[in-house]
Amino acid sequence: MEIGIALPVREIAIKGATDAAPLLKMARQIEDFGFDSLWTGDSFVARHRLEPLTLLAAFASVTEHVTIGTAALTAVLRDPILLAHTIVTLDQCSGGRLKLAIGTGNPLPVKAEYDAVTMSYDERAARVDEMIKFFKRAWRGEDGDYTGEYHDYQALKDQSPPLQRGGPPIWLGSNGKPKAVARTAKLYDGWMPVLSTPAKYAESLKAIRDTATITGRDPASISTSVYVTVNLSNNKQEAMAGLEDFTRRYNNLPLAPMSAYQLYFGGSAPAFIRWISDYADAGARHIVIRVGSFDHYDRQVRTLADEVVPAVKGD
Repeated sequence: MEIGIALPVREIAIKGATDAAPLLKMARQIEDFGFDSLWTGDSFVARHRLEPLTLLAAFASVTEHVTIGTAALTAVLRDPILLAHTIVTLDQCSGGRLKLAIGTGNPLPVKAEYDAVTMSYDERAARVDEMIKFFKRAWRGEDGDYTGEYHDYQALKDQSPPLQRGGPPIWLGSNGKPKAVARTAKLYDGWMPVLSTPAKYAESLKAIRDTATITGRDPASISTSVYVTVNLSNNKQEAMAGLEDFTRRYNNLPLAPMSAYQLYFGGSAPAFIRWISDYADAGARHIVIRVGSFDHYDRQVRTLADEVVPAVKGD
């Protein structure tokens, strides 16, 4: 099991900070505290924050061994050739520590992001899958036609190679719906659902592995993760109130409707360890945690580091 932290990039922006220095300090702390990975989210216009790939380059410069990644990058909103160039450069600068979870921007109101560029919202999945298919082809050094339905990818063949052989792992940030399951099995290196019960997780993972086998892929090569927003307190009511405050400030929505889109956990550290165990039993091997608190971030991360990480890793 590996545990990572999604840094509070949007939370800091909401609070009015204009200096990235606190985020760099947090990145160093995440590594020092023994977490396996650190992650940053993405938004083009709908939920403002600093640009994630630029931030990851900065995080790579102040850390040594922790994995860095996006959870999740709305890749389809970027020019594919420029994005591939940036990813390759970032993989080299990080010493091959890069992973990328790619999403399409749900939950709404992110449709506004697609309205801000010249593409159809309904094309998002097909466009990003095409992009990733050609990225992987170029990173494996394959020849052939690089003309897609939506874009000409010929220039990828002239770019420098990534440090990681075949390119950095690219996971699909999604839900457990059948289309996302099929896309993961056929194309992506990992799966990062943001909404699933343990039972549904096990069911979806079986479908991913079965489909991968049918398509000739090794199902064991597909990494498994889950993304959850967490507020820890020995007082369950206090923890849930913290999550309520978080979603109202972050998403401008109460916790109840947001729970239809994303996983949330509020409760004690021992209860959260049991929660992780249920997903581990279902097949998850990477837990990516967003701290659901604007006012007690440091305390929450410290509790996760002191109580959750040792218990999960058996230290």
